[in-house]
Amino acid sequence: MADLHSAAIFDLDGTLIPHTSAEITFFFHMLKSGNLNAMNLLQMFPALWTAGGNLHNMTRANKGYLRNKRVEELENAVRKYFEPRVKKIVFPRMLEIIEKHRVAGDKLLLLTGTLDLIAGCFIRELDFDGYKAATLEIVNGRYTGKIEGILPFGMGKLEVLRELKSRFNLDMDKTTLYANIFSDRYVMNAIQMPVAVNPDQKLRSYARRLNWKIIEVGRKKPFSAWLISLFR
Repeated sequence: MADLHSAAIFDLDGTLIPHTSAEITFFFHMLKSGNLNAMNLLQMFPALWTAGGNLHNMTRANKGYLRNKRVEELENAVRKYFEPRVKKIVFPRMLEIIEKHRVAGDKLLLLTGTLDLIAGCFIRELDFDGYKAATLEIVNGRYTGKIEGILPFGMGKLEVLRELKSRFNLDMDKTTLYANIFSDRYVMNAIQMPVAVNPDQKLRSYARRLNWKIIEVGRKKPFSAWLISLFR
């Protein structure tokens, strides 16, 4: 039997970075740069209606605004936007924690509900071993606007964790998971060493009851601040 590996698994939004949503930040960047047209926006409305007008809920499972976007063009746009910014926007304290795990020989993994092409930028720039994110469906070199497979959110993250465990031969008793929102409690309960990072109120209370480690690594900027900065 192959040796089991210790690991450090990180959420992205609000845990590694102060963004409330890296995807929504990129969405508004595309608006500003003209990479979203009227048809792209119209494709959002059915999902936005279903989500009750909440952009976070809309983008979580439905990527209609990306329908018919060419894979190569969108990947290039994402890389151009995020890769120069990754090490600037990750909380400095989290960069220190990442390096401590690296020195300890832990596998470094990202488990996030953001787009796979966004997650890939962080994996490359932070030199992680692997990740699981929201995988976009591709047909004939274009995105369909649909999610392929399990969405890593809520209970979905728990399902995806099993895939990571198998792929990297992880020892759950020697694995640390960093997350910041209450919906991550399911996957955090499956890990021997969960850490609540800048937790929301519900996760903070939950973590305290279970005597989980809680750390504050920096102030989380409100989404409005990121939106304003994009249109300056």
